[in-house]
Amino acid sequence: MNAKEVTLRMVALSEVLLHEQIEKKRVARLVERLGMDRYLKNPPIVTEFGGKFILLDGATRVTALKQIGCLDVVAQVIDYDAPDLVLETWNHMLIDLPVFDVLEAIRHLRGLQIEPMTADAAEAALAQRASIATVMLNDGTVYALTSTETKLAEQARQLNRVVAQYEGRGELFRVAHTDLERLLTENTRLSALIVFPRYHPNEIRHLALNGSKLPMGITRHIIPGRAMRINIPLEILERNEPLPAKNAWLDEWMKSKMRERHVRYYQEPVFLFDE
Repeated sequence: MNAKEVTLRMVALSEVLLHEQIEKKRVARLVERLGMDRYLKNPPIVTEFGGKFILLDGATRVTALKQIGCLDVVAQVIDYDAPDLVLETWNHMLIDLPVFDVLEAIRHLRGLQIEPMTADAAEAALAQRASIATVMLNDGTVYALTSTETKLAEQARQLNRVVAQYEGRGELFRVAHTDLERLLTENTRLSALIVFPRYHPNEIRHLALNGSKLPMGITRHIIPGRAMRINIPLEILERNEPLPAKNAWLDEWMKSKMRERHVRYYQEPVFLFDE
């Protein structure tokens, strides 16, 4: 892979559609950091569809840029149907949570039922979309959250109501697996694990284009050839200039980076310690 395969484009923030809710605390921290750094380090990832740009990664960045008055953003535009792009799911690991209070609150949500199941049955129900989430307690008890709603947007709304019952009531971490025994070994204060279904690109498109949002921190896009460390000055994004002019500047910026050999492709996975 080479830098010419990377598509960076200046797009209007008003044309970027989110498919997930935002984490307000993370946005506030980034607003503060952007105010000091005055650079966009990593571009959000978008896919173009129907004249809009559906955000796949970077909701915190996009929201923070809007809050500080930027009009546009440099985004990496990708093909959502590319065979090497993978859409996976983050699950919510909850620490020091009053779990039975939360379960009781969920029981009172209209249109939702909590059904005890074996772990295998709950996994199958989630895969078949017979449930909208699974709750795994630290003692091994498993519940499936089933819904009377069948429409994707309505199920997303219900998931937001479920997450609202525990958000801010304990620590929340995103984890990519559902191995409860392993998680308990790593964190003995674990109260519960909320497992979400795996979504498909067409479902993400549908949610974004219809103004619906999943809860924060659920979708996980694994994108090969991700552009990072572009370090675009915020003053460029704040200028009230036509997009063609800004994209002409961006094209020249990209050419200069390649001429000066400042672009490097790392084939191996890396760990970043300054995120």
